[in-house]
Amino acid sequence: MFNNIIYVIIVVVIFQLNYPGEGLFNSPLTSASIIFLLWLNFAIYCKYRFSRLLGLYRDGFASAGQGGASSAYQSVVTKLSILSIVIFVLSVFLLNLKYWLLKIPGFTTFSILPGSVAILVFFTFLATIWYYGYPAYYALFHRPVKRWAYIASSIKLNLPILFPWAILTVCYDLLGLLTWPSLKKIFETQIGQFLFFTVFLILLVLFLPPLIKYWWGCSALPETEKKEAMVNFLREAGFKYRDILTWPILEGHITTAGVMGLLPKFRYILVTDSLLNTLSEEELKAVMAHEMGHIRYRHILFYVLFLLSFMAISFGLFDLFFYLMALQPSLLTLLSSQKELQAGIFYFLLSLPIILSIILYFRYIMGFFMRNFERQADLYSAKLIGNVEPTITSLEKIAHVSGQSRHHPSWHHFSIAERVDFLWRIWRHPQLIRRHTRRLALLLTAFFVLIAALGYALNVGPLKTNLENIALTHILNRQLTESSENIEIYRALAYVYHRRENSAKAKWAYENILRLHPDDGVALNNLAWILATAQDNTLLDYPRALALAKRAVGIERSPTFLDTLAEAYYVNGLYDQALEIIKEALEKASENRDYLARQLKKFKKGAEGAPGS
Repeated sequence: MFNNIIYVIIVVVIFQLNYPGEGLFNSPLTSASIIFLLWLNFAIYCKYRFSRLLGLYRDGFASAGQGGASSAYQSVVTKLSILSIVIFVLSVFLLNLKYWLLKIPGFTTFSILPGSVAILVFFTFLATIWYYGYPAYYALFHRPVKRWAYIASSIKLNLPILFPWAILTVCYDLLGLLTWPSLKKIFETQIGQFLFFTVFLILLVLFLPPLIKYWWGCSALPETEKKEAMVNFLREAGFKYRDILTWPILEGHITTAGVMGLLPKFRYILVTDSLLNTLSEEELKAVMAHEMGHIRYRHILFYVLFLLSFMAISFGLFDLFFYLMALQPSLLTLLSSQKELQAGIFYFLLSLPIILSIILYFRYIMGFFMRNFERQADLYSAKLIGNVEPTITSLEKIAHVSGQSRHHPSWHHFSIAERVDFLWRIWRHPQLIRRHTRRLALLLTAFFVLIAALGYALNVGPLKTNLENIALTHILNRQLTESSENIEIYRALAYVYHRRENSAKAKWAYENILRLHPDDGVALNNLAWILATAQDNTLLDYPRALALAKRAVGIERSPTFLDTLAEAYYVNGLYDQALEIIKEALEKASENRDYLARQLKKFKKGAEGAPGS
């Protein structure tokens, strides 16, 4: 399930980044037929891979032990899942699944519709893996589950991954129908989107558990001695929760437990029948203590913060990768091409570093903290029980019954052997518990501080502004070589150079604007300001600044233009005229009045200090 979370995130990002052009084929029927053929070949390959795995197992591979067989099975599933993502990428970028979906009425208005179909396509590939993987699964793990029950249970288990995305997307689609332009405009900004995502994600985490409970078909745990022992243990520990539920994942044949819910009123502890039948009362208490540890140390809340942190940097990462690619002439040619296929190739290449960042963030960075969260929950369990043995024996039994290798770690859990060894170490050296907690707290603090700094730098800091200006300048200058008399390009360059405070280049751009349009008021005003105030003395030209400012005011007598004219009078020593004009600007202004008041004060001081005053 944890791997599928990353897969689904990648698939959603790929679909959102796709440029919806026609692609290689001009017929939706042709594209659909090729997608079907890709699926058919994928199904044949899945059957081959699992048949080969099953053959190896029957020919003596079982001597490697059930743990080795489990690792081999998971390896095949992972490779096929990655292949399904590759086929999905081909379907989206070359066969342009998104383009044809958006042709369906209503699909452009409600993004949940094309997104859901795209997810359905991907889940079809996952279901194919589960279908052909079933014989190997049954042979290796000996679980009495029928094929269709196995597939249905796998789908049922993994679909809640999409619940937050689906609910958020529907809400966002509804916001898009708002008739309040000002409110709609807020939600179209990055900050508005981030706040919207944050609020709704928190609400979902708080109130989603009952929906997931219903979806998974969980029910109250029957009254037994083991349940009574668990309830008494939780009560004595002062742990608040709504209920202990049976978790019918794969008809209860998976040996596992879990906890969900931040609020006690919506918090549920989940246990499977296999876990109940496998563990003793003391071992079940250790499992309960482990799940309590996740709540005690607020691990669920940290997972929410990890998601929000990635979103906080994802906007900036997208812009960063976009600008870096746009600086490459060959890639810029693709982007500026009038051909939809070439633009699609650009966005496909853009998706690669973004996918890499997703894998790096969730698989390695978040995975590191997840492994240590599990270890922290193990330590809490041992501390609360007062003995490491129940926790250790529960882990060993779960590994044995599940067919897991003791020495095979996952990206989100240490191996059973590592967890057991560490528990024995803390039994001999109890101070390791406090040391691990303190170390994890320091690492989390450092991580979130780093993410905050990175989010600021990528989204609102000078790094983004500078990179954006460099990229825009590069793109505009390239366009200028193809259209040297395009005044709009000069206007855009002047704007960028002005933002970068490159007065010399800005002066050059404004000169070209005036060459093409001598009565452009903005160019007259801004060039006059540069000639009157530039820090580079070689750019100063006070008489021309005054002449240009007078022409600008003749076109538009706005406070901004009047301020420039007043400044031009001031630098030319004409203080009375400067005072008269700045007073007019102040009378007309509804904004920047504090600045204009300071200008008035400056001009008065200049007039008082002038000879003969």
